[in-house]
Formats: sequence, C-alpha cells, structure tokens
Amino acid sequence: MLVKDIMTVNVVTINQNQTLLELQGLMSDDNIRRVPVVNDAGMVVGIITDKDVRMASPSEASTLSRYEASYLLSRIKVKDVMTHNVKTVYNNADLADVASLMYQDQINSVPVLNEENNLCGIVTDTDVFRALVDIFGLGQHATRITIDASDKPGVLAEVAKMFADQGINILSCVTSGTKTPGEKEMTITADLSQSGMGIIEEIREAGFNVTNISTGRAK
Repeated sequence: MLVKDIMTVNVVTINQNQTLLELQGLMSDDNIRRVPVVNDAGMVVGIITDKDVRMASPSEASTLSRYEASYLLSRIKVKDVMTHNVKTVYNNADLADVASLMYQDQINSVPVLNEENNLCGIVTDTDVFRALVDIFGLGQHATRITIDASDKPGVLAEVAKMFADQGINILSCVTSGTKTPGEKEMTITADLSQSGMGIIEEIREAGFNVTNISTGRAK
C-alpha cells in the first residue's frame, strides 16, 4: 500500500508570513489540527499544529482582553512558531516507510510531495491506523487465526495451501517477529462462515501452534 492511497489530497496550507490569528481562524473553519507551511513559491518549509498555536497564545490566566489577545496573535508570524525541519515523504513511498518515519521521529503527520517536489497531500497517524485496519481485515466479518511458525522458506505457502484446498479465501496475512529466535508469528484473516472451523484443526495437525483465534468485526 502506497502513501498516495491513504493520504488526504485536498490539503490546507498557510503561508509562512501569515499570522497566528489567521491560522487560528483557518484551523477553526476547516476543523484541522495540523497545517503544512509554504513559502511564496509554494514549497513546503514547515508544519504547524494547534498545540504550537496554544503554546504561543496568552494563557487563560492572562489579564489580557480578547481584543488584546487577538492583537498579540496578529503580530506573530507563522514562521516564528512553526517546526522548520519538517519531515516529508513522496506519494509513491510505501506505507511501511511513512509508519517507520512517524514512529522513529515521534510525529503524527507528514506532508506528502509528488515527483516535482510539490505538496500533493498530507498523511496522519489516523490515516496509518485506518490502513492497518484494512490490511488486517479488521473492518470485515472474518476470523483471525494467529500461529507460531518457523522463519524459513515455504511455511507461508504450506499454510496457504491448506486454506486453498478447502476453498477458503484468505483476506490478509501478516507476519511479525517473536522473542524466540527463528520463529515468526503469523496472523491470517479469512472468511470461515461457509467452511466452519475445521481449518484450525488441520493447522494444528500440521504441527503449528495456534496461539489465538478471534471472530467478528472490530468495533
């Protein structure tokens, strides 16, 4: 799955020379919390969040009137508050790449560029979570079977053949490492509504350890 498949394309931006008062109105009107910042040439030069605005705004304990607070925000430029070293990804990057970037850098949104280095979207942590829900098949009525398997060639094909022989369609298959060297955890999501749970016993008879079975649609 690529970034362009999950990103928000109609991204709202703000110029670096606009004020925090303008940004505050923009965020309120469009109900957004993160805004990429561009220069006069339209190039991404930063990103700013509602938290940045709150940090730069007078506190609720301030004796300033609403007019005075608004005047203060009208004197602060976006470029004075924004994050300058903004991380970006290209729209043809893999989902795993942007998820790794957001995890390692502890950020919750990333502007997306096209081949011409122009802004074409933004991807957020919510977009990544939604994509993972789709990958795991959590939005469907299905059964998820988690097994421990040896980390060696042919294991996935062996398990997949069991499902194919019974005419069961695999909706998704995800593997991850375990604490045991040479072992992988494999989670298979499949529709067993027409075939029953016999496939699980077959998996066990083949020597695999079934560690979890869950059925239904994720809430």
